[in-house]
Amino acid sequence: MRGLDLLTPSPSPKLQADPELAELSVQINQMWPSLPEPLPLAWTETPLVSIDRSGIPWIIAPAEHDPLRTAGGRTVIPHKQRAQLKRIAKLGIPFQRLAIAHELDPEGPVRQLLPALRTQPQPCTNELARALVGEVPAHPGVTRAVTVLDAAVNGATSAVGINAVISALDPIIFGVIAPTPPRHGQLCLWYPLVAWRW
Repeated sequence: MRGLDLLTPSPSPKLQADPELAELSVQINQMWPSLPEPLPLAWTETPLVSIDRSGIPWIIAPAEHDPLRTAGGRTVIPHKQRAQLKRIAKLGIPFQRLAIAHELDPEGPVRQLLPALRTQPQPCTNELARALVGEVPAHPGVTRAVTVLDAAVNGATSAVGINAVISALDPIIFGVIAPTPPRHGQLCLWYPLVAWRW
């Protein structure tokens, strides 16, 4: 699963510094060994813009603040990843919250925030989060059709932004667990559940 290069090596110093969270991580791993290693990250109640160790900018938000949520309040998730989430839900893992991270284009609107992000993550409004992430990408079938059409006419469709359509970026959905219901700023276990390329 490609994604957040802010993945910390295991065992994480943050996790070792919090014995209660470290014990919870061990318990979860014993009960559900198929889960990937969690990221020890602070919970945020609002969207947060950050850069990972490789310099890639991300926006991380509670699922209910996903910048790509539809007007009806639904998060757009491809069929395969939706099926994976349903299988994970049947395992009964006690996730207390869900979060989503979106990779941002460093040449896009986030470019002006990069100097500040190099020193620390920045909270942002839902409106700014939507502007940074952009629109819901086209369905993969549309991408394939445009690619085939582009090849057939020797690149004449490049005016429609085929490169932007093809290289849409990663979202990752996390299940979040803490010793108590997560509070803003509390260190929690973030389990990457599904990810995809648009």
